[in-house]
Amino acid sequence: MPLSNANFLDSEAGELESLFRQAWQISREHHGHRLTAYVPGMFVVDGKRGRYQAVSITGDRCDLDCEHCKGTLLRTMAHAPDPERLLQFGLDAWARGDKGMLVTGGCDDAGRLPWAEFLPVIEQLKARTGLTITVHAGQVDTSTARALRNAGVDQALVDVIGDDVTARETYHLAEGAAAIRRTLDALAEVGLETVPHIIFGIHHGQERGEAAALDMLNNYPLNKYVIVVLMPTKGTSMAEVTPPAPEAVARFISQARMELPNCEASLGCARPRGRYRRQLDVLAVRAGVNSIAIPADEALREAEKLGLETVFMETCCSLR
Repeated sequence: MPLSNANFLDSEAGELESLFRQAWQISREHHGHRLTAYVPGMFVVDGKRGRYQAVSITGDRCDLDCEHCKGTLLRTMAHAPDPERLLQFGLDAWARGDKGMLVTGGCDDAGRLPWAEFLPVIEQLKARTGLTITVHAGQVDTSTARALRNAGVDQALVDVIGDDVTARETYHLAEGAAAIRRTLDALAEVGLETVPHIIFGIHHGQERGEAAALDMLNNYPLNKYVIVVLMPTKGTSMAEVTPPAPEAVARFISQARMELPNCEASLGCARPRGRYRRQLDVLAVRAGVNSIAIPADEALREAEKLGLETVFMETCCSLR
C-alpha cells in the first residue's frame, strides 16, 4: 500500500534530521563547540562595517559574462582598475584599521584575471602593511599560481563546479569543469592556500554537479570550504529563477560535513536574503557548519540554544 503524502513528508523530515545529527556530531568532534559569525567589509551589521573590503581590478568589466552574474556583483564594490589605485586602496584600508582585503575582478573569455600588472602592488602592500590579502583567483596555470604566492597572497578563492554543462553554459568556460580542476591542481602544486566555493543551485536553481564538485575537493589539501547559494539577480538571465529550497541546501551542507570532516565548513555571504536566509541559516547551524557570513539572528539564537559559543570576526568567511 503506498505511503500517504503526510507519511512521505514525515519520512523525508526524519531522514534529514538523521543527517543533521550525524553531521553535527562530526562537526563537534573535529571542530569543537563554536560558531564563527563573519561580517565582511562590504556589509554593515548593526551600524558596523566589516574590516575586509572587496575591490575589483577590472572595474565593472567582465568578458566572461557568466549567466548568474553578468558583472552585476562588480558594480557593488570599490574599483581599482590600475596598479596605482589598488596601491592607494590598500594603504587607505590599512590606515583606517582594516584587517585585509579581497582582490577580485572580471575575467577574460578564458576565465583569467589580469594578475601580472597588479602583483607588484600586492607585493608592496604585503611589505608595507599587515593586511591579509585574499584573491578570487579565476582560472590560473602553475606559473600564475606561483606568482600569486610569491607576491604574498594569503588565500586563493575558487568557484568549484562539478558539472561540465553548467561550467560551459553558466560560466562560459569552454573546457568545462576540466579548467577548474587544472586551477585547483596549480594552486595545490605551489602550496597557495585555497578555499573552494561550491555554489549550490548554480544550474538555474537546480541541483546538478554539486556532489561531483564535493568529490573533486577530496583530491586537495584543504583547511576550509565555503558553500554559497544562487542569488537570482536583476539584470541576469537567472533573475526569475527560483533558488533551491533551504532544506535541499541544508541536506548538502550535512553531506559535505560528513565527506570532509577535517575541513572547516562555512556558509558564505552569497545566498538569498529575507525569510530564505532566516530558514537556511538555522538549518545550517543544525547541519554542522562552523561559520556563517552575516548570520540571521535566528541562527545565532539556535546556536546558543544548542550550546555553541559564537565568536564574531570582521573579515571574509574564508579566513580562520
